[in-house]
Amino acid sequence: GNYSEGISLYKQVVDMQKIRYGHDHITVSVTLTCLADAYEKFGNAKSAIKTYEEALKIRIGVLGRSHVDVGRLMHKLGRLASSRGDYHIAGMYMRRTAEIYKINKLPSDHLFMKE
Repeated sequence: GNYSEGISLYKQVVDMQKIRYGHDHITVSVTLTCLADAYEKFGNAKSAIKTYEEALKIRIGVLGRSHVDVGRLMHKLGRLASSRGDYHIAGMYMRRTAEIYKINKLPSDHLFMKE
């Protein structure tokens, strides 16, 4: 009940935001990330990955390849790939995440570095 209802609401919000702001707006990316988080929480890794990738594409376009928020999404994708046993893909995402965090000079005790 609540899972499918919540997913449905997130999808509706994404559709409305795309109409209002356009497909490549950061607001759409934020809501897509929330939708992907919900998919992940309820065990739908395939939909989570697809949705995180869509959100990542928007963030790279808006924020650039080295923004911390881009690194956060890459970390999520790396973690999901690892949980599915796709260690090659996970490693690629995690190495890029580490590079982004280093570029942004995140301290070693930063919350993002501990995850």
